[in-house]
Amino acid sequence: MVEEAVFKENGYDITSEQVKALNDHYHDPKNRWALKKYNARGVGRNPDNYGQVDMYLFVNDKKEIEDVGYEFNGCPTISFSASIFTEDIKGISLKEAFDMTQASFDEIMAKDNCEECTTMILLAFLAAYENYEKRQNGVDEEFSLKMIETKLQYTQQTCG
Repeated sequence: MVEEAVFKENGYDITSEQVKALNDHYHDPKNRWALKKYNARGVGRNPDNYGQVDMYLFVNDKKEIEDVGYEFNGCPTISFSASIFTEDIKGISLKEAFDMTQASFDEIMAKDNCEECTTMILLAFLAAYENYEKRQNGVDEEFSLKMIETKLQYTQQTCG
């Protein structure tokens, strides 16, 4: 368990409650499974290190994210970060989740350092969002794929 003092020594302004929540996600990741019932699937991939995040969404008739799950291949940071991210988007509207994700993605792309683990999670969600929209418009595709190319670019592919 990482103590509050360690975060503060490293420049993070964090409360005891936040430390407890972070440790909980680290030791007991949430939503770490592929959904059996989903209507959107996106994949975020980093071809440089073979990291990948598969995100599954079940969006209800009110266009709210009723359930979300993920699988990953890569470092443990992905699991911890995806656990927090999926808990944040569960229960909110798809549009609100999209706006939040796009803002986070834009912020990461503007930084000098590339947070590849977080970027793959965000790209997986953005791909799932596009997959959902395509499915709603009658396009038969299993999932959408977005790949990190460089710090400031990503590619989009559709896989059917």
